[in-house]
Amino acid sequence: MINCRKILELYFEKISQRTISSSTGHSRNTVSEVVHRAKKLGVECLNDTMTNPWLEAFLFPKKQAIEKGYFPVDWEKVHKELQKKNLTLTLLHYEYATETRQGGKVPYAYRTFAEKLLKICEEVQIDNAYFKKTW
Repeated sequence: MINCRKILELYFEKISQRTISSSTGHSRNTVSEVVHRAKKLGVECLNDTMTNPWLEAFLFPKKQAIEKGYFPVDWEKVHKELQKKNLTLTLLHYEYATETRQGGKVPYAYRTFAEKLLKICEEVQIDNAYFKKTW
């Protein structure tokens, strides 16, 4: 497990990435990746609510799903497919689950699939009219 909080604390104290690497025991590439993702996502300082598990899930969301054994979903593809006529979320989940099982991975359950899509739609502020009529 990556100690993202410690890496970012040291980075915000203006300590070099090489020194952070040696003091945390993580590779320089790992330190660089954590710092890069934090900058990209706009993390400029840490507060008490930013625990290490929270930071790891925030900075590496796909990694979390893969480590739990779930196959990540291509949400952009799902969004585009939902705009087609006569295509339902149930059908898209069925296709996702079938492809995932054929690849030897574990798919999300339908409910989790739908909840994650709704959360993403809210974050990106996509009109979720589909959910209003189906939920």
